[in-house]
Amino acid sequence: MPIVLEKLSHHYKSGPNTAVALEDIDLTIQDGELLALIGHTGSGKSTLAQHLNGLLEPTSGRVLLNGEDINQKGANRRALRFKVGLVFQYPEHQLFEETVYKDIAFGPKNMGLAEEEIDARVRGAMDRVGLEFEEMKDRSPFELSGGQMRRVALAGVLAMQPAVLVLDEPTAGLDPRARDYLLQDVKRLNEEGTTVVLISHAMDEVARLATRVAVLAHGKLVMEGPTAEIFVQQERLAQMGLDVPEAFKLALRLQQEGLNLGNHYRLSDIADGLAAAIKGGDTA
Repeated sequence: MPIVLEKLSHHYKSGPNTAVALEDIDLTIQDGELLALIGHTGSGKSTLAQHLNGLLEPTSGRVLLNGEDINQKGANRRALRFKVGLVFQYPEHQLFEETVYKDIAFGPKNMGLAEEEIDARVRGAMDRVGLEFEEMKDRSPFELSGGQMRRVALAGVLAMQPAVLVLDEPTAGLDPRARDYLLQDVKRLNEEGTTVVLISHAMDEVARLATRVAVLAHGKLVMEGPTAEIFVQQERLAQMGLDVPEAFKLALRLQQEGLNLGNHYRLSDIADGLAAAIKGGDTA
């Protein structure tokens, strides 16, 4: 279920003034990939995310899902949001039901599913994010830790079984342990076949997970490609106020010194390539 953005633009109006949030974005999100969107604050990342499931309508351009314009007259926006799940930054603000079970069941109920199917989906979603059903189902989501609340919010989206999962700064404000748990969930979901769009300021997270990176600056798509190909352009990223993961800095320096690490796209692959190169004594 690829998503294709064609000349996508979005302008915000405030009285007589107009602010350009996105301008002529061309981007394809392929089935099964984990695409990271990065950019400085105000670059348009969150605005772009809200176009992927029709929460915002473009000023111009199109958003195509399976070849169909999601904003054309007669398009079923409600059905679209079951296919493209969006987890906002600080998703605990999306929680509102009195128990964890009811919160996760809210989406499937809106889909008109039978109670047996709803129950199966709640149980399955909780299992996928590491929430023990009997222990957690009757607890108030507002009495949980920050990391647990994020997992409940994520489970609520997963219970609708979306083909595409859009995560806007999913680890913001979490402690290291909760962040690692959530990132493991995201990686596993992608490996199971869910297409993931990850918006993040944390470059190490992007390097650890993403196979492809798209860079926004001032509402424009300025770079796009495999993770390694983006992060080796350190000077250009620095000019946009973006940092590079330490592993890529080290890998680039070692390659400049003649150590062949191969063509690796993920942080774990870089580490494997480094270990293999050292073991093999490859100093080119």
